[in-house]
Amino acid sequence: MDFIKCKYVLVLSVIILGFGYSANAQEYKVKSDASNPGNSSDVIDYNIPNDMAPGQEQTVSITIINNGILPWTKSENYHLRLYDVSDNSRMLNAWNLSLVELPNTVSPSDKVMFSFNIKAPSTSGIYDFKWAMSQDNDFFGEYINNKISVGADNITGTNVYSGSNSEFINSIVPQTMTAGEKYKITVSLKNIGDDVWDNALTNEFMIGSIVESTDITYPGWNSEPVLLSSEMGSGQTSDVEFYVTAPLESGVYHLQWMMKKGDDYFGEKSDKYSVNVINGSSALNETKSYNVSFMEQNVPGVMKFNQIQDISITVSNTGSKTFMVDREQLVLVDANLNPVSINVWNVGYIQLPNDVAPGELVTFKFQIKPTESGWQYFQCNMMTEDGKLFGTPSQSVEVLVSD
Repeated sequence: MDFIKCKYVLVLSVIILGFGYSANAQEYKVKSDASNPGNSSDVIDYNIPNDMAPGQEQTVSITIINNGILPWTKSENYHLRLYDVSDNSRMLNAWNLSLVELPNTVSPSDKVMFSFNIKAPSTSGIYDFKWAMSQDNDFFGEYINNKISVGADNITGTNVYSGSNSEFINSIVPQTMTAGEKYKITVSLKNIGDDVWDNALTNEFMIGSIVESTDITYPGWNSEPVLLSSEMGSGQTSDVEFYVTAPLESGVYHLQWMMKKGDDYFGEKSDKYSVNVINGSSALNETKSYNVSFMEQNVPGVMKFNQIQDISITVSNTGSKTFMVDREQLVLVDANLNPVSINVWNVGYIQLPNDVAPGELVTFKFQIKPTESGWQYFQCNMMTEDGKLFGTPSQSVEVLVSD
């Protein structure tokens, strides 16, 4: 792994050196004015990686000299702190910590080496790595101004020694996809280690998507791991099938996978596949259509006032467009088939539990709580993300709500 190295060899402990030293290794000064003019510092040495794999842990070191007139003490709340967390535009506190304790008092003209562990974000990208001295919430002096590339190219198998190893055989990946549509992927793997790969019940072994630092992660495309549906013993070769949903914008996107045991990658990476996504801006193929049929519903004819009741409704996607999570939804309607998200049942829009391809069934399971007694009307319909109802509504039910 490449490192940025300035002047000194990395030391894996925190030390105080009691002699005067003055250097100006950094040209970056804290922008905010320190409330205490007696505080000042310079960064004179650091050992920071240029790149890391997602989730990787690494020891880094930063050496700073106290060139102010006040001593730095724990009791006065001096720290090395991330400056500033908002600079990490992809996430706050990206490195699994934002503050490093001062080991002991640092007098004027003394220097201190902070050595601490960081953990890379799980999502690939280019992340800021900026650290500075602070007293309470007030930064002062110079700050480290580095960037670390977190990406798939930096991933290496770390679990082979413990018995987990894999060989990539091949994959079936469509070369062209329509934006927003769902496609089946087949990845063939061989277990060439000693460990048995347990199925999804243990949540231990999985196929993990890996992306480069320049790639963007999309839900359903390259951000969720795939748990194994069946056990794979040592020496066994098996096809793992799962679905991906093409990004909503047109362009060329990449797919690549690697086996994981918990948080650790192991074995061989798959080939990297380039997929051409078309019809991006519309997110849907407009030659296709929405349609739905209600197959079954469990709605009691009698309920109690203010008592929670479990409801289940099963529908079939009889159209040619895939129903997508956070896009299509189930909504209650009145006798005129108008959507009523505020109603006597105390339930609004009911979200899909998963994507539903044409020809597939899906069951909505949710709870209602009648807020008015007497005879009440219950009926549902499917709705697009822009508020248009489609397909056949559910059978209407007249429910007697008793006090």
